[in-house]
Amino acid sequence: MAKFQLQENETLIGSGMMAYKHKKSPASQPTRGTIYVTNQRVCYYESWSNYVYMDLPLSEVAGYDTKRALFVTFVYIYDKNNTRYAFSG
Repeated sequence: MAKFQLQENETLIGSGMMAYKHKKSPASQPTRGTIYVTNQRVCYYESWSNYVYMDLPLSEVAGYDTKRALFVTFVYIYDKNNTRYAFSG
């Protein structure tokens, strides 16, 4: 399990604490972690284990969407294979 590291010639654009519910996660609750957006990729690392649930090059990102329900913001990231990554924060 590795901590987030910038790659060569990579610039961090932003990061934030988010929750992510992965289909294959053994826990019934969403994981807590940090999403990182750089000029080359989007990554999500779980906080307590630093497990990488997503490390997606920007060339593979097909789009994103945001929604708000009451006080919770949801962010959906789609890759070129129509996989949807759903985050809340």
